[in-house]
Parts: sequence; structure tokens; C-alpha cells
Amino acid sequence: MLRRRSAPFVTALLAAALLAVPAQAAADPAPPGVPLDRLRAQVADSPETLAALERLVADSGSANPFAPPPKNIPQPFTAPAPTVGPGCGGGFVPFAMTNAWVHPGPHGQVPFGAIEVFVEPTAGAPVAGSDLKFVWMNMENFRAGVATLADNGGGLQSTVIDTGPGAVMGALFGSLQYTNGAFCQVVYTMGGFFA
Repeated sequence: MLRRRSAPFVTALLAAALLAVPAQAAADPAPPGVPLDRLRAQVADSPETLAALERLVADSGSANPFAPPPKNIPQPFTAPAPTVGPGCGGGFVPFAMTNAWVHPGPHGQVPFGAIEVFVEPTAGAPVAGSDLKFVWMNMENFRAGVATLADNGGGLQSTVIDTGPGAVMGALFGSLQYTNGAFCQVVYTMGGFFA
């Protein structure tokens, strides 16, 4: 049993130990990912883990699935956006899936560090009005914003956004009004992109 005069000493010792552990943990950052060949070597002693890693690589369609995609390659959203409204699927069909993608610069008038967001209309008529919004955040420089897409020729709705280089998370939603009277609500889709 502790005596009264040793209790403050033990309390101070425990407090110092608790404060020292987080300071040490914060000083050592988490180790980054490892190259694929080194990861294979690290898991070679576990046939199940190695087999799972090889399946992941084979299913990715890439020699290095952990690398970001090359620059200036269009990148689709995670899934098409559900779109509802009379005539949105053409004719009397009230449902469609809106395809959207991001094309990072440099290309055309889009500089490096910027992205161009595209949406393909679903109804078979020209767009009369657009209220499509793209909400974004660059996860590396923490810049964020909201952009409105507009008709920039060819029937596609698009906008150019200066996000800065890095990983960008984005969400797309809004509505489209067509010249044939169709009004389509684009419910929501999101994705991760590399600018």
C-alpha cells in the first residue's frame, strides 16, 4: 500500500509517462506505403496474403495499382448519377443514369493543376438550362469550392476549376432543363480524382 507522501510522486510519474507516449508517437509519422515488389517480399511467408495481393494486382488491370493515374487522362466518377424526371431517359422514360468525368490538365485551355468537369446530358434534346453543381476539396492543399457547370458546346455541360495539383474529392448534383420540356434532377454522385 502506498503511503500518503509517495502518492504524489507516483501520480506525477504516471502523468509523465502518459504525456511521453503521445509525444513519442507524434514524433514518428506513420510509415508510408511500400513499393509493390517490396510488399510482395514482406508477405512472401504468408501464401494467403500473397495470393490476395496478386489477385488485387491482377484485378486492377495495372502493373502498379497503388500509383496515382497518369496526368491528363479522363477519370470517371465512382458511379453514374441517378437522374429522374419526365423524359430524362428519352421519350417518356422517367429515369436515366448521368455519366460524368473529370479531365485534369494540361490539355487545351486547361492548365496543370486544374480540372475540367464534364457531364453528358441524358435526354435526346439540347439543354435549355443547367443548375449542375460540382462541390470539391483538394485533399493536399485543403482548397475547396463550388462550381456551376454550363453548356460549352457539343451538348456537354462542363466547367474548368483551378483546384491546384493533388488528390481532389468531388460531388456532382443539380438539374437540367431541356428544350423538349424535360426537367431532370441529377440526384448525386461523387468521386476521387488526381489533378
